[in-house]
Amino acid sequence: MAQEYKRVLVAIDGSKGADAALRTAIEVTKRNDHTHLDVLRVLDLNSLEYGGAGIALDGQKIYEIEQANEGYMLKLKDKIVAEYNLDADRVSVHLRFGNPKAVITQDFQPEYGNDLIVVGSTGKNFVQRMIVGSVASYVIRTAKCDVLMAKVRNGEDK
Repeated sequence: MAQEYKRVLVAIDGSKGADAALRTAIEVTKRNDHTHLDVLRVLDLNSLEYGGAGIALDGQKIYEIEQANEGYMLKLKDKIVAEYNLDADRVSVHLRFGNPKAVITQDFQPEYGNDLIVVGSTGKNFVQRMIVGSVASYVIRTAKCDVLMAKVRNGEDK
């Protein structure tokens, strides 16, 4: 018997793993007429700096980043609705600021009552995972609901 989820959360960051997670979350959503898809993008201000030089962003630059990402998310919703034939009211896009690990598991999921989180396999190498840890592994360990890890399929890594 297949598990029926009411509210699916997928967090995206532009990586190949996030793309795979989004496709998987859409597939899960389409299987049930009453499932809602939440697509979340979390902007970590600590990682948003000029060229990695450690120079803090000013308010105007943060506003520009927010506006660009909000536009991207609205276009993504339109694309999901059109390409996957989902009703617009079954798809929501969200933009938040903060640490992705905390926002996904401690803020967003409890607030929206998601019963499934779909994560993509990490794009970090071993050293990066050891230093900063992967968001996916953190979500898997700490989420208060089911978590599904989507792998990048052969031919999707280009």
